[in-house]
Amino acid sequence: MGKSWRIKMLCEICGKEEGSIKYTKIINGEKVEFYICEKCAKKKGFYSLLSHSGEDTMLSEEQVIKEAVCPSCGWKLKDIEEKSKLGCPQCYNVFRPYIRDLLTKLHDEKKHIGKVPLLDKEKLEIRRKIREVKKALDDAIKKEQYELAAELRDKIKNLSLKMVKDGKER
Repeated sequence: MGKSWRIKMLCEICGKEEGSIKYTKIINGEKVEFYICEKCAKKKGFYSLLSHSGEDTMLSEEQVIKEAVCPSCGWKLKDIEEKSKLGCPQCYNVFRPYIRDLLTKLHDEKKHIGKVPLLDKEKLEIRRKIREVKKALDDAIKKEQYELAAELRDKIKNLSLKMVKDGKER
């Protein structure tokens, strides 16, 4: 099997780091590609990219992520969306904001929980409910709604007891 070669592009702003973010722009009818590193993209104000015309083109984080190409495997965001998986470990760094938002939507948290046995799913659901009730409790206390706060406190206690069976956690 032949060895695959990949040319690493340097950041076109600092010239030091690898340009892992690829931005394609049409200038005077010609396709122009820019490569920048994550550090420079952030320094420029959430992915402000330097164009050949000398002007800064402000892009939203979402636009840059959609244009980003993983320097290790060559995958784009559309590849991740189509295949519902990442191409390589480097994809986690390149597409981090997208992955963070996706995990928040899927799990209500910014970390991946993964598959769990049925009993653990019940426990996770109870923990999720406890978190919700704790937020409501904090709000009730801030609003000085002490009767509601007492009810919510009792609800948290009851939910916690559900997780314990015969002195052992389920």
